[in-house]
Amino acid sequence: MKIDISDLIHGQQTILEIDATIEDDYISGDGFQQRSPIQVKGFVANTTDGLVFDLTTRAEVEQECSRCTKKFVSILELSFTEEMELTEEQKNKSEQLDLTELIRDNILVQLPTKTLCREDCKGLCPVCGKDRNEVDCTCESEQFDPRLSVLSNLLNEDE
Repeated sequence: MKIDISDLIHGQQTILEIDATIEDDYISGDGFQQRSPIQVKGFVANTTDGLVFDLTTRAEVEQECSRCTKKFVSILELSFTEEMELTEEQKNKSEQLDLTELIRDNILVQLPTKTLCREDCKGLCPVCGKDRNEVDCTCESEQFDPRLSVLSNLLNEDE
């Protein structure tokens, strides 16, 4: 996504409004898939040393639940502010600025590391592997490591 920053650099404008759409699928990765174009809204402001970006991005993504591994679709809406210092060469030469990498990096940094299909997701049974959201399994969830049985003997002695 390229924007024309010539008016900002030459002082003809102090703020440039941004309302654009990125059609490319470039944020898909491990555990998530971009399902809609990324909407970008916000502004770029001129400062004495460079530019300040205040942007909000919104996209529909398909993710995998961290507990039950089911796929689900959610809206990913992220905001960020970024400062960019311009060199003298950029100030004198630049007309177009590509924001694709800046937007992509900020989205990827802010992606949640643990995604849930719903807040009360029960996940998978560690014994039988069934989805606890769909089936009440009767597996015993407390399994003791036999190497720690000596510790249980100590508890029995205290009683």
